[in-house]
Amino acid sequence: MNLKGITVRSFNTLFKSLTLAALFSGAALLAGCGGGGAADPFKPGPAIPALVINPGTLTIYSGTPAVVTISSGVGPFQAFTSDAVVLPVTQSVSGAALTLVANAVDADKAVTITIQDAAGQRVPASVTVKGSPLLGRLSVEAVSGSTCGSSASGGGAGAAAATSATLCSGEDGKAKITLRSANTSPAANRQVRFDVVQGAFEFLVDQAGTVLSKTVTAITDQNGDAIVTLRTNPGVATQIALIRATDLTSGNRVDSSFTVVQATAGVASFTSNPRSYAFFGFYVQSCASGSVDFYIYGGSAPYTAVLSRPDAARLSSATSPTEGATTTVAASGGYVRARVLGGNCSGKTDMFITVTDATGRVLTIGLSNEAGTEPLPVAPPPTELVISPPVRSVQCAPDVVVPFNVVGGTPPYQMSTSRPNTAPPPAQNGTTVSGTTVTIRETILPQPTPVEIAVSVVDGASKVVSAKIVCDR
Repeated sequence: MNLKGITVRSFNTLFKSLTLAALFSGAALLAGCGGGGAADPFKPGPAIPALVINPGTLTIYSGTPAVVTISSGVGPFQAFTSDAVVLPVTQSVSGAALTLVANAVDADKAVTITIQDAAGQRVPASVTVKGSPLLGRLSVEAVSGSTCGSSASGGGAGAAAATSATLCSGEDGKAKITLRSANTSPAANRQVRFDVVQGAFEFLVDQAGTVLSKTVTAITDQNGDAIVTLRTNPGVATQIALIRATDLTSGNRVDSSFTVVQATAGVASFTSNPRSYAFFGFYVQSCASGSVDFYIYGGSAPYTAVLSRPDAARLSSATSPTEGATTTVAASGGYVRARVLGGNCSGKTDMFITVTDATGRVLTIGLSNEAGTEPLPVAPPPTELVISPPVRSVQCAPDVVVPFNVVGGTPPYQMSTSRPNTAPPPAQNGTTVSGTTVTIRETILPQPTPVEIAVSVVDGASKVVSAKIVCDR
């Protein structure tokens, strides 16, 4: 066959030549590349790291930021929410962390956040959104009778500037904040931490006012109020103090301020901490025993303390350790120790301590020791059946009466004797059991003497006790 000068044989020869040339060219190319051989097109590529987030389950509060971190996967990452009204998210995640800020809710809401990486892997996170409490105004008020003025201070998120309270240096005050739920009902039993942000003051930790701290935690009462007592440092210069209250459950917080005025001659505060103290007995007509320290601040030292009821308490101090009706405190910050006597109740108002400073200024401290309300305990009757005394010695005579006391056991009691002829049965009024007293009447003079008569008592539970009468002339 001849197709335009190309025969079949010549075509086959040409194809073989081209094929061999291609093979040698490929070999030469591989040799020029170092002879490593061709890559395997069926070999699997590198493994894709699994998408991992933390935490997978979390609880957050409205308005309080929370973070979900991405510890593995292929970036960049995207985020999606099942409820954008309650918990909106930014779809494009910056870096490897997603910050969540929930909106206000009336009740707990369940929301699912889904993280997706560039490889298409998706991992969900379960989020429970809870409503944050509404923090009211954080107020600070001076104690009653402050010589430096005591308008209330307060502040809060979005609140207008409040009038600053004024406390003297060395004076006590009270900080208060009210927590309410999303439906404005009082949030009781919530932990609130109070912190000193700035200023020369501390919080009183114990009731006696001897332990101070820069931070203290209080529990809200049934009205949603958390209240703590603070004390400004004695003698410090006039300054602005900052205080903070933080709801420990949600992390929400509010700040406030007040003014500390340096107490100088003529305007020095004159107070004690505590201003009053009450002791309470436990049982009716029973008072407590114990002592309490009243720390004196301000005024002009030294101070003289006088007790109105020396029959119900005693006074002493570090300056005058001997107890008595009066005592002396040498300097501001010293204490008057009052020890109440448990034998005398003072009631609510008829006992007090009068403290007079060097200039004649007078401070009155309340002190009381009230009786308890619990009834006095009554010893329970013994469960064991007992007859006493075990032996009665009497003079033999007609109709002699021999009493025995029977206690415990289970009434009623039945009595019998070993000489029925000399101790007639109950039907003949010879033997009687009245309450817990057993009486035996010997109507026939026993012969010869002395005579021993056995007495047995059986209670309602069949318990038996015995005694003996020795009768002689």
